[in-house]
Amino acid sequence: MEDKETRKQIELDHVVKVFKSGNTTVRALGGINLKIDQGEFLVLYGPSGCGKSTLLNTLIGIEKPTRGEVWINGTNLYTLKEDDRSEYRASKFGVVYQSQNWIKSLNSKENVALPLVARGVKFREAVDKAEKFMEELKISELLRQTPTQLSGGQQQKLGIARALISNPKIIFADEPTGNLDSKSSNIVIDFLMKINRDMKRTIILITHNPEYWDIGHRKIEMEDGKVIKDVKKNG
Repeated sequence: MEDKETRKQIELDHVVKVFKSGNTTVRALGGINLKIDQGEFLVLYGPSGCGKSTLLNTLIGIEKPTRGEVWINGTNLYTLKEDDRSEYRASKFGVVYQSQNWIKSLNSKENVALPLVARGVKFREAVDKAEKFMEELKISELLRQTPTQLSGGQQQKLGIARALISNPKIIFADEPTGNLDSKSSNIVIDFLMKINRDMKRTIILITHNPEYWDIGHRKIEMEDGKVIKDVKKNG
């Protein structure tokens, strides 16, 4: 099937993931069926060990399911060869983690530019694009500082900019406020909501924080590798 921008941007069809260690078998995902619309802000909630991280890694093409299929924009993700899947991940997804990794010898805009450089854009051209992009996101005050000079909230905003620079349609935010105080956390969540609203990007926020249960368009709760609650907001 061709890769198309469809309304059902993500589809999981009875996805099962089983890990084996010696005589021990762990069923990390127990038959997940899920459809996510283009432009949704989805909160994926659950305690540690519920399967959130395994589901994330399956969605972004890192963890092949034991059974089932993962479709992204009409592409059956795990029918792609590993190199093609890596390229697909780099072009279609942006991922924001709890802790950011920076090259300390580079300033903020140079760090944001790195995904473009990795895809073959010349360094100076990539940095120019990163500067313009950061201005569009209204975070130009961070341009020339090094990431380690920034607060935790500022670093996460910079991480979101880096995740967006290659123009992905889907942003996965994996516990992006896990290391932040409440004020910085609110700044990061507001920034993600702005990206969703103004840039029409699909946002999937993975969290164990119950405070975020009521943000976004839709909430999914996981327990023991299964979806136990799937709630959409009206309107």
